[in-house]
This record gives sequence, C-alpha cells and structure tokens, in this order.
Amino acid sequence: MKETIHELKKAFYVVWDDLWTIWMTEILFVVCSLPIVTAPAAFTGFYYTMHELANGESVGWRTFFNGIKQYIWVGYRWFGLNLVVVIMLLFDAYFFLTTQSDSGQGWGLFFSGIPLGVLVLWGLLNLYTFPLMLIQEKPSYRQALCNSIIIYLKWPGFVLIFSLLSIIILVVSAWLTIPWLIFGVSLPALLSCIGLRVITEEKEKISGM
Repeated sequence: MKETIHELKKAFYVVWDDLWTIWMTEILFVVCSLPIVTAPAAFTGFYYTMHELANGESVGWRTFFNGIKQYIWVGYRWFGLNLVVVIMLLFDAYFFLTTQSDSGQGWGLFFSGIPLGVLVLWGLLNLYTFPLMLIQEKPSYRQALCNSIIIYLKWPGFVLIFSLLSIIILVVSAWLTIPWLIFGVSLPALLSCIGLRVITEEKEKISGM
C-alpha cells in the first residue's frame, strides 16, 4: 500500500513538472482525432508520449508524431479489435433490453447487465494492453491481453487502485467538461504506463534474485 501511494505521488509530480507537455499532447490528440478515421493514429501518438514520460524520457510535441510513425498500425489493430468487441457487447445489451420491452418481463434487464458488466471488465483489462504492446518486440494484442490478465491476478491491489483512480478521473473530467481537455485522457494513460513500469521493474527484481 505504501508503495502504491508513493508511486501515485510520483505520478502527480510528473504531471506537475510536465503539465505543459501533457496539455499540449492532449490537445494534439483531440485535434488529430477530429476526422474520426485518424483517431487510432492520434491515440497511438498520445499513448506513446505518456509511455515515454512515465519512463523518464524527454518528450515534446515531436514525440507524439514519432509514436504515430512507429506504431500506427499497432494502434489501428488495437482500436479495431476493441471496437468489434464493444459493438458486440452493446448490441447484446440492446437486444436483451428490447426483448424485455416487447415481452413486458423483467428478465431482460438482468441479462442486459451481463454484457455491460463484461464491457466494464474489458475496459479495465485494456488499460494495460496498449502500453504492453509498446514494450513488446513484436506487438501482439493477444499476448498483451493475456499479460494484462496476469497482471491483475498477480498484483490485484496495486493495479485495481490505479485502475479505479483512472475511472474516477475519466468520470469527473467528463462531468466537468473543461478539465477533460487537460487531464481526462492523459492522467489515466499516464497512470497505466507508470503502473506497468513499476510492475515490470518489480518483475525484473524478482527474476534477478
């Protein structure tokens, strides 16, 4: 618990020291996402910048575009696979809700909650899949997903605290609207990358013993 609090403090220090860079990167992300089809590429550059920042690298506006250049197809693959899963789960939830309204029975409400619950779990798992793909020699979404599950099983307390904090930031930022343009996406991404760095370092220490 103390280590978790320590890492959270370090994360906020990083945000404070690099506030301008983070804000600029998020603005680039929003602007480059406006054509919609370029959103996965913008996401790639954005997450790459947060990954570099979390690992103590020097970053600037060029880092955003370097990330796109290096990982653009990784980003489109990640985005496409997740889009398919999200659409399927939302369709299932809509189907059960429609069935309930047609039949007048309450069981549809219960079953519609199942795909929505799976969607939440899927979102939590994917907080770490893209950062994991950034550190793989050959980025594989399937391997990243498996490693993300292992991370939750081996370090449940640590990653759950980071994940819940990310969710709170997303919800509050969306509610307040304006802070979303500063912290709404950057802080959760940065927390994911910092959390992965800590876990990777801990794994290396254990392997070296």
